[in-house]
Amino acid sequence: MFKLLRYNICVIFLFMGELSFAQNLMIIHNALTRPGDTITLWVDITNADKFVSFQFDLQLPENVSYLDYSLQLSDRRANHVVSGNIIGSHKLRIFSYSPGNSAFSGNNGTVVSFSLLIGNIRGEFPLILENGIIGDSLSANILTSVENGTLSVFPLGQDDQGNKENDRDALIVFPNPVAGHTQILFTVAEFSEVTFILFDQDGKKRFATNVGNFAKGSHAVVIPNEMMKQLKPGKMYCLELSGKSKTGNLSNQIVKIIRIEN
Repeated sequence: MFKLLRYNICVIFLFMGELSFAQNLMIIHNALTRPGDTITLWVDITNADKFVSFQFDLQLPENVSYLDYSLQLSDRRANHVVSGNIIGSHKLRIFSYSPGNSAFSGNNGTVVSFSLLIGNIRGEFPLILENGIIGDSLSANILTSVENGTLSVFPLGQDDQGNKENDRDALIVFPNPVAGHTQILFTVAEFSEVTFILFDQDGKKRFATNVGNFAKGSHAVVIPNEMMKQLKPGKMYCLELSGKSKTGNLSNQIVKIIRIEN
C-alpha cells in the first residue's frame, strides 16, 4: 500500500512538473530608432506545444504609422497567411492562420515582422502585446504569457556609447551589452554597399560580413547569427562599419560592444 501511494505521488509530481514547464510565450523585442526613421519590429513565439495560428494587438504611439506592405511571416510558416489592420484608437492588430490547419515549424524564434514609420517623437514608449492568442489545431488559446518590449527614440543613456542625439553618422548597437536579439543602427550619406567587421580586444579580426546595399538614410539590421557566435560572454569587442559608394569608401564608424549571457 505504501509503495503504491509513493508511486502515485511521484506520478503526480512528474505531471505537475510537465505542466509548470509547458510554456507558450509571445515576445516582442526592444527597438531603437530616430525620429523620421523606419524601424522593423520582430515578434517571437517560444512554444512547448504545436500551434497553427496567432494574434495580438499593439497600441502604437502618436505620430507612429504602420507600413502595411512591410508585414512578413518568417520561415517558420507553412501555408499560413497573415494580415495587419489598424483598429480602434490607433491600435495595430496582426492575425495569422493556416487554411489547412498546418502547424508553424520549430519551438522558438521569430514568427512575424513589420515596420513602423517614426514621426517627430522622442523618448521611450512601451510595446505591449494585448489580446494575445496562440491557437492550437482545436482552436484553443494555449498562450501562457507574453514578454513586452520598449520602443526607444533617442533614449537617455545613448551617450554611453559616445554618440550624440544629433549625430546622424553614429553607429549604434542596441541593446548593448549584447544579449540575444540585437540590432545595429547606422546611417549612410548615399547609396552604399555596407560591411560589418568584428575585432576582439587585441585588435584581431574575428568576423566580417557584407550585409548588402542600402539607400541614403538610416537603417537597422539584426546582428548576424554568425557574428553573434564569435562574441564570448564578458569579452569586449569593436564593431566597425565600412562600405563603398559610387564616390568612394565610406568613413569608417566604430562602436565598442560587450556580450553577456542571454
